[in-house]
Amino acid sequence: MIVWSRGLGKQRLPLALADATMQVKPGQIWMEGEIEPVCWNYAIKLGPSDLRDFLRLMAQPDTAAFLAERGGVLAPFLLKLIAVAPGLLVGIVVQKVAAAFRPKTKAGAKA
Repeated sequence: MIVWSRGLGKQRLPLALADATMQVKPGQIWMEGEIEPVCWNYAIKLGPSDLRDFLRLMAQPDTAAFLAERGGVLAPFLLKLIAVAPGLLVGIVVQKVAAAFRPKTKAGAKA
């Protein structure tokens, strides 16, 4: 990924997402790392609506065409998605069922 801002002028900096550390925090996914060669720390914080919007962009036909033009990207992505989809669906169902059977507390606080 290339990072650019007006403060950098014409300079573009590489941001290696594969090297980022990821943490799931309440309400957000955090990715943090360092931009080389300037040694700038960065943090990307994604909420549920950000992820929904990103998935919506990824599902567009133009995105699939872009990936299909670059050999070795689309097929591995789709195969990995197919491999992890059943586990993701089971995890979502388990969480929803568990939430339905959790005792309700006052003022919407979790037990």
